[in-house]
Amino acid sequence: MAQYTADTGVKVNAQVLPADGSLDTFIQTRLASGELPDISYMGEGDIQKYYEMGILAEIGDLLDSGAIPQKLDAITIHSPDQKVIGVGLSNQMELLFYSKSKFDAAGIPYPPTKVEDAWDWDTFVNYAKALTTDTSGKTAADPGFEAAKTQDYGLGFTAGREFHHFWAANAAGSGVVSADGQQFLWDSPESIEGIQKLADLVNKDKVTSSFSYTWNSGIGSAVDALSGGYAMVISGSWDLANIKGNEDIGVGVLPKIKQAVTMNCGAPLVVHNTSEHIEEAKKFYAYMVNPENSLSLLKSGAWLPNQADWYTDPELIDKWTADLPVSAKETILSYSTTKDAIVQWPAYYVPAYLRMNTEYEKNIDQALFGEKSVQEVYDSVMPTIKTMWRAEKCLNSRQNDDYRKGL
Repeated sequence: MAQYTADTGVKVNAQVLPADGSLDTFIQTRLASGELPDISYMGEGDIQKYYEMGILAEIGDLLDSGAIPQKLDAITIHSPDQKVIGVGLSNQMELLFYSKSKFDAAGIPYPPTKVEDAWDWDTFVNYAKALTTDTSGKTAADPGFEAAKTQDYGLGFTAGREFHHFWAANAAGSGVVSADGQQFLWDSPESIEGIQKLADLVNKDKVTSSFSYTWNSGIGSAVDALSGGYAMVISGSWDLANIKGNEDIGVGVLPKIKQAVTMNCGAPLVVHNTSEHIEEAKKFYAYMVNPENSLSLLKSGAWLPNQADWYTDPELIDKWTADLPVSAKETILSYSTTKDAIVQWPAYYVPAYLRMNTEYEKNIDQALFGEKSVQEVYDSVMPTIKTMWRAEKCLNSRQNDDYRKGL
């Protein structure tokens, strides 16, 4: 902030915003008092709601003018009428972390780092079984294996929320909602297949522990899991900051079902159109989303660059990958430069996402705990979720028609 003021003469008053569920209360309170910040970050699932409320400025002019260079498509956020309303401060994605020593002991090759080489699902499950052992030393692939006495699991998830499920729906060839927001895919046979395969890892294949943990009560970081009872862990790229200096941990691409993909996230930065200094706010916005100004976070691995050329220009790549494991660098670059390998989290672009997801999370544990199949859960919950999506989609369509009529 001080450097920006020194360079531009513009004084910036910084305020720490809550990073938990109270951010919405903060924004609502400030809106009521007419004291919204000029720019702020917000949760991925909140940006469409605030756009609907009419308090977000469009930032497409910054991209069109070159004030903001081309960002990754995965962190560029569009409104339902296709206006750019924010970009992620960083790029985050699901990765497969693993313990080299556990793989070596089992005689299993390390996970690939190239999207085109991703393991197929059967290979992935077979390796996970070979890495899962009970107290007698038998693996999940051996006759007589006792799942109730599992000592070490082949796979873990550092959190159980839906973000860690949906890459599988896309890997199976479908998804949640199409990227243009027009098709509801969540209840497609392919999406059901993908989520069922995750449930099967717990209940049928016996290679991972229960999904009863959440963001706030999980199995810890990838380091915690891999130094404990897990050989592989699916976690977000933010965990790269925790593995620095740990030579035992490698990183690879997620397995494929029909296709190899990952899902991304990254809290967006927005400009509030209530600002009395909108031009100055947009200039500062461009400064804030420039990777050059967040190098320390990029080098740590906590963030990944949000800008396309930071994955293709060798000099820019060297700026942030020098301290990352080679396997992590190769994996991230492969995802980021392979067409359609990063699926944008629907929270970015589906206005009703948070309400839809609340309904999903209330019910999906029945499948993850093996009480029902995913199909059975979906049969009961998807009519409600689809109604939410349709209602919001129709509302936005009417709003867009009204806007066009007013032109």
